[in-house]
Amino acid sequence: MSKIETVTFDASEAKNSFGKLIDAAQRSPVAIRRHGRRVAFVISPADMETIEDFYLGMRAIEAMKKGKFLGVKESEAFLNRILHAQD
Repeated sequence: MSKIETVTFDASEAKNSFGKLIDAAQRSPVAIRRHGRRVAFVISPADMETIEDFYLGMRAIEAMKKGKFLGVKESEAFLNRILHAQD
């Protein structure tokens, strides 16, 4: 069971009421249930950004604990390569 308050849609209801599902996901995570068990979640972009920030923060903490991190100059060079990379 989720520790965060969620709205639950059956898979067929999610399919038939997709707009309603998206609207609900802006307010709280939506669980999709098929055959009585949760198979997916739909979340808002703001919730996803929060999850990404948390995940990246935890990875940074782990890197610091292990001493595996780039210095300021190396980080700047790495980010510049990413920002100026050709697709």
